[in-house]
Amino acid sequence: MPIQQLRNSHLKTSVIVHIEELLDEYHRKSIESIMKRMDGVTHAHFNETQHHLMIVGYDPKRTDAGTILLRIRRQHLHAQVI
Repeated sequence: MPIQQLRNSHLKTSVIVHIEELLDEYHRKSIESIMKRMDGVTHAHFNETQHHLMIVGYDPKRTDAGTILLRIRRQHLHAQVI
């Protein structure tokens, strides 16, 4: 890992979000896209085998797990951080 990445690695964290609804691939990609456009989010993707779990990486200086969860819930989904 490059030195700059090591220096900044403490600035990023991840959260796992459980989504109760069964989403098809189109809707999963749509939610991923919405999350990736969110200020402070560095990456967002659903688990490849457990489609109800979404991993969201973010910079805690710019956003937090609660804000991420609210954004997902605004998509009319039932979700919780695990």
